[in-house]
Amino acid sequence: MKTILTWPCLLLAGLFFVPSCGGEAGAGAGGAANATTATSALKEGETKTKENGVAAPRAPLADWQRNLLQIAYDAASRFPLVPHKKNRGRAQEVVVAACFELDQPELARRYGEGIVDWRRGVALADYAWYQAKHGVRDGLEPVLAAAAKLVDEERNDPNAQQWRSDLLALKIARAWAALGDAERAAKASRGIDPTSANAVDEQWASAVAERADLIPVDQAGDELAKLDATFADMSLGQQASAGALLVRLHERCFADAVLRAEFEKRPVTLWNKLVPQVRLDLVARMLRTNHKHGEKARAAELLAVVRDGVASHQWRAEDELPWRARLCELTFEVGDAERAKADAVLALGRYHELRSGIVNIYRAKTLRPLMLAQFRLGDRTGATDLLALVLEEGMENPNSRPRCDDLVDTCVALAVAGCEPPAPTLARIREIAQGLGEPW
Repeated sequence: MKTILTWPCLLLAGLFFVPSCGGEAGAGAGGAANATTATSALKEGETKTKENGVAAPRAPLADWQRNLLQIAYDAASRFPLVPHKKNRGRAQEVVVAACFELDQPELARRYGEGIVDWRRGVALADYAWYQAKHGVRDGLEPVLAAAAKLVDEERNDPNAQQWRSDLLALKIARAWAALGDAERAAKASRGIDPTSANAVDEQWASAVAERADLIPVDQAGDELAKLDATFADMSLGQQASAGALLVRLHERCFADAVLRAEFEKRPVTLWNKLVPQVRLDLVARMLRTNHKHGEKARAAELLAVVRDGVASHQWRAEDELPWRARLCELTFEVGDAERAKADAVLALGRYHELRSGIVNIYRAKTLRPLMLAQFRLGDRTGATDLLALVLEEGMENPNSRPRCDDLVDTCVALAVAGCEPPAPTLARIREIAQGLGEPW
């Protein structure tokens, strides 16, 4: 049992290793120490990155994307603090995460500063990490100090749950590691309870998986052996984090065909007892890496694994439909457009077949991925029709809390996917946002 309890700590410790000399791993940890860019010089919604030593601006948001993000953030901010402080912060964080995904760190920070609970610290830590990864270093120390203050507040609150302060501490440590400061990274991670790694949490897993960029390629096989030695006894959350690390190593070491095959063998065959949602996600991500690198035959083989997994598992309806939608996208990406479109038709039929058994607060969430899949398949008419249905399904519950959550998720999903709603639909989105209020 001792080995299992210390495994997350060993994984975290590896995250904070910073090579003393230059090289591939060092570049991944934040680049040269003299790479500085003043954040005060950045316009809102814009950042700088290093390309061949030359700073280049990120692409700006389209006006409609910015409008959707603002609608989503304003809607999230309408949650009354009492008794919905948690719901408010969670919904606001969804918008912040979308801003980072759209390469808009300054907008993410501005929205994050408006969160009144511990998630403000998460936004600040993510901001510092994002900027460090893109060669921006000036002004980040006070940002991380502000995030660290929220860790202290959480840990001093007798009613707080430790996983919150632990997640925040992990993200602060990740940022210091990206800045090349192993000492402060290690200090930030002190006090993290290993049991906080036991729950499946995408933020936790992705932060831990940053370690992959610091593992020398010639040591990746040793890392795989360590995972194998402990995987069966890990908690589900630890296994999910191990899987996230495996996927990152798979991409990082892709040129090594033998090692790549070993990575793929884990979720495809050896980890067949892992819950389907996690296992199939790992296979799908490896599929995309293969396709990106031109290994189309292998991508097709992995698609067959995903297809079989989706078909054979007994899903809850609200979980089945999103996986059917993802299968549509994966099928389209590997070049089988006709089957992808046929799968989309079947998925929509399946939704209508199962709809009455889906609790109304989950219907929009269940259908939204299929709407996005239709858009990515190039069916704008079908996507627009489904978007209208998603919006109305989100209005089924009379309370504003689920309505607000669905609206925020839909606006953010559209902005990130680059799916511009037509004017009448945008008007309906605004109408729904303005109608949020009692009862919550």
